[in-house]
Amino acid sequence: MMAAPQDWAPYYGIEDAAKVYLRDPLVALDQLRGVVDFPSIQSFFMTRRLTEESWGEALSQEVVATDGRRLIMWRADDDMSVGEEHQRQVLNASVRTILLSTITDHILTTEFEVLDDGTRRLSEVRLRMYTQLITRSHEKNATDTDFFCESFRHDKSVDNGGLAQMERLLQFGRVLSRSIRPPVGSRNGAGAPLSI
Repeated sequence: MMAAPQDWAPYYGIEDAAKVYLRDPLVALDQLRGVVDFPSIQSFFMTRRLTEESWGEALSQEVVATDGRRLIMWRADDDMSVGEEHQRQVLNASVRTILLSTITDHILTTEFEVLDDGTRRLSEVRLRMYTQLITRSHEKNATDTDFFCESFRHDKSVDNGGLAQMERLLQFGRVLSRSIRPPVGSRNGAGAPLSI
């Protein structure tokens, strides 16, 4: 059974947070350091998910950060590689950067539980980001095609991370909202139209 990690939310330096929360902090920090200077990171959050696979426990780890210009995402997933002779467990780790100017819609939702005395208590934070990056299309007829753009969804709740992590995701969403700028050449603050 995998040991429970410490909470990353009290740490505002990405290195300290990674070391107490991630199972593979050295891998994460090495890959992230290759694409961003840590002092330039304005906000970040982390997530771990444990699932039961046919071959055993599998852990997914994620770090999402922004330097005010880019969305920087590190992700690592346990997997099983099937070779010619035997199976072997592997860790697939990747880092991805997306310009914030490609984000066309950004929704930060807070859910509050209403207590008996009428007071509100934060119970969930949901962050949704939609981009211009087309992932697939569906031709409905000769003249009409639906295009589906890439989106990212992140959630923290009382049962998934607790209050401190909800507040950090809320902070991240607000930093992101202040940092998003329209693409060069767009007008009236709207995203540049897609040319398909």
